[in-house]
Amino acid sequence: MKRSPPRLRSRGIGLIDALIALAILSFGLLGMTRMQTNLVRQASESQARMTAVQLADELLSTALVDVDNAACYTVPATGTCDSDVAEERTEDWEARVLASLPGDVEAGSVLADDLLTVTITWTGKESGDTRTLEVTTDVRP
Repeated sequence: MKRSPPRLRSRGIGLIDALIALAILSFGLLGMTRMQTNLVRQASESQARMTAVQLADELLSTALVDVDNAACYTVPATGTCDSDVAEERTEDWEARVLASLPGDVEAGSVLADDLLTVTITWTGKESGDTRTLEVTTDVRP
C-alpha cells in the first residue's frame, strides 16, 4: 500500500492568507480615511465661499434698496454720507464679514460710475490659500 506524503508544506498558509487580507483591508481603510478628510476640507471651503456670497449679496441688495445713499455703502467709507442708518448698516456688515470668514479677512466696496463693487478676501481654513470674491451691481437711481 502506498501512503500519501504528509502535508508539511501547507502548514501556516491560512495565517499568511489572513495577513494578506488584513494588509489589503488596511490600505482600503486608509484610502477611505483620506477621501473623508478631503470631503470635510472641501465642505468647509464651500461653506466659507457660500457665506462670502451671502454677505456680498446682502450689501449689494441693501445699496439697491437705498440707492440715494449708495455712496454710504463703501468700505472704507469715502466721501460724505448723509444717512446715519446707512453708515451704521455698513459698519455692521463689515464687522459680520470679519467675524464670519476664516483666516485673514479683508472686505471692501467701491462705488465708481454708478457701479458698486464688493470685494471679500479671506484665507482658506484648511488649505491656507487666499480666496477672493468680487461682485458688482449697477446702483443708478
